[in-house]
Parts: sequence; structure tokens; C-alpha cells
Amino acid sequence: MKPFSIGIICLLLIVSSCGEDDDSSTTSTESTEASKKNNESFDARAKREITASLSIPANEKYSIRIYKEYINADTIEDAIITLNRMEYAINQSIKNKNEAKAAEVGYTGNYNYIFYYDGAIDRISNPIFAPSSPGRELDVEFRSIVAPTRKDIIIGYRIRNSGWKSYFSVFNDHDLMMVFQWKYFDHAGEDNPEAFVHSYEENPQQVPMDIAIYESEIDSHIKNIGDIYKYIPSITKKKTLKYKFFLDPVAKKYRLYPEFAKNLPRRV
Repeated sequence: MKPFSIGIICLLLIVSSCGEDDDSSTTSTESTEASKKNNESFDARAKREITASLSIPANEKYSIRIYKEYINADTIEDAIITLNRMEYAINQSIKNKNEAKAAEVGYTGNYNYIFYYDGAIDRISNPIFAPSSPGRELDVEFRSIVAPTRKDIIIGYRIRNSGWKSYFSVFNDHDLMMVFQWKYFDHAGEDNPEAFVHSYEENPQQVPMDIAIYESEIDSHIKNIGDIYKYIPSITKKKTLKYKFFLDPVAKKYRLYPEFAKNLPRRV
């Protein structure tokens, strides 16, 4: 992928993940009370609240997945909810008369979403847009990286023939924030594919772990990989440490160690 295009998409993800509707707390509280009165299941409630927040019509085909986990440091179960609107992406391209171009770029746009359910306050967050190719739903993984007492969320997504990971962590007990993102493969099905293994390593100076990116390779790579969105590459880690990042506790973002700056690709 072209670095400029990737940069724009990543910027969109960072900006969209920070947005918040001031009316969400009131709306969620009212919805929670209605849910309790109707003895509604959590899955049904999540579907109702999410489709309402995005004004999804009743006849649209979409996919919702719920991943339950103890995310923050309390003992109340939380959840990450993902939503995929592939049909909507296709219909939007037809409406805008750019079907061919949209298909060429994998319908990349705001058609994959993340929602955070905080069990302690019984609230589903506003949607966090994950600009990506909706041909593949978001992958979700939980791992303790920032602190051993809670779980961070690793969201895997695709942008055409590249794979990316975005890392989210909870701060101040309830605030879900994106702290890092980096690709783990690129140029799949092309002559010179790239692959990177993300490794989590202890930092002797602070509790949050470092994120190390190792230069790697796709095993038995071939150009005819079929459906790129069903493709899951097998990646072998090499010894070369390409980048290493530490958590800046003030900014709540991972920063590159200065000695690895020389490895960053040059901007054209």
C-alpha cells in the first residue's frame, strides 16, 4: 500500500477513536432502565442500542459479535462488541456510482465499528470507527500489556492486502483509548511481501510492557492467495528487531525509542 494512503487511514482511526457524544450518557441510562424493565438479554440490548446509534434500517444485513472479558481492574465483566456493515458499504458505492473504484480499494471506509461495554457503569460506548476493508470482520484479542491487572484489546483489521493491529487500553477505570497501531503484514500476493511479529517485552523502568516489532517473513508465500480477506498468513519471526516502543504515561501513547528512528521508511 502507498504510505500516504495508509497515513490518512491511520489518522482517521486516531481521530474517530477520540470522538464522544455529550448526550450518550443520558441516552444510555434511559436505555439501560428500559432494558431492565423488559428483562431484555444483553445480546438483544446491545443489538438494539448499536443499531439505533448508527440508524441502521431493519432490512440491512450486518454482523455483530460480542467478546466478553474482564477488561478493567474491577471484578465486573465487560465486553468488546464489533459491528460489520459490508452490505451497506456495497450499497453506498452503488449509490455514489463508484462501484469499480470502491471494489478496487476493498470498500475501505467506516464500515467496521468497535463498542466498549463497561460492566461497572452498565454502559455501551459510542461507536469507535475502524477504517478498514469490511470484507473481513474485525479480529479481537485480549492481552495484559499496559498493566497486569487489566486486559488490553488488540483489534486486527485489513486494508486491502495488508494486515494491521490497533491496541486499546482503559485509563481512569472507564476511558478506552487507542495507544498504538502497526501493521503485521503488507503486500500479500505481490512480489515482495512484508511481515512483522509483534512481541511484548518487560521494561525494567516501568510496569507497562514494551512493544517490539521484529522483521519476519510469510511462510511459503505465493502470489495466488485467493480471497485476501479469508487469507491468514503464517508468519515466522526473525531475529532482527526493527522497532521498539515504550508507553508514554502522560500522553497515554506508545513512543518509538529514538535509536530505532533510523529504521522508519522515508517519506516520498
